[in-house]
Amino acid sequence: MLRFATIPYHVFTPMAIIGFYLSPGSCHLAWHCAEQFYEQVYQLEPWQTHAGVLAGLVQKILNAHPEVIATTTGPGSFTSIRIQLATAIGLKIGYSAQLFCPNTLDVLEYAGHGAIPCIDSFRSDYFVKISGEITCKTEPELSALESQGQKLCGDLGQSPKNLAVDLVKYYLANPHLKILDKPEPYYVRTPEYKTRANFKR
Repeated sequence: MLRFATIPYHVFTPMAIIGFYLSPGSCHLAWHCAEQFYEQVYQLEPWQTHAGVLAGLVQKILNAHPEVIATTTGPGSFTSIRIQLATAIGLKIGYSAQLFCPNTLDVLEYAGHGAIPCIDSFRSDYFVKISGEITCKTEPELSALESQGQKLCGDLGQSPKNLAVDLVKYYLANPHLKILDKPEPYYVRTPEYKTRANFKR
């Protein structure tokens, strides 16, 4: 369901910015304009794909010319990352907009207020960022850190309701971050690394 909220920001903001993020089974979208937020989390039906619905959802939520298109570069699902970036680049060209495409772990860390961000690699471990370093940790290793008082967020620990909203807020809070013209997927591992078909636990 589309929700509406007013967020009191006291920093320079563009006229309009749209953000989107693809998670397993859902599409996260956010639209910010004139200090107002519109947001939506769309749950995919079993027969639907991210590629088949994202462009239509973006079209529905746009209500003005966007100056900034925001999405993330990964790590995560190789297919979802490519769909996000292809859609963002297409919108950039169509609207002559700027692109803002940070690392997904940075956005999760921001949303989790400094908690360790975790993204399921679907290879029996998690992509994480710890003390500024991006690496892979197993669930037992992360549980051990949690038992030592570390907080987790993302696919383990607290999960954001709509990462696209956090993505837009991250941009608004960090206007100094670089705007990218040609974003590339961020891979901790190459796409052919231990595919699900041949991976053995």
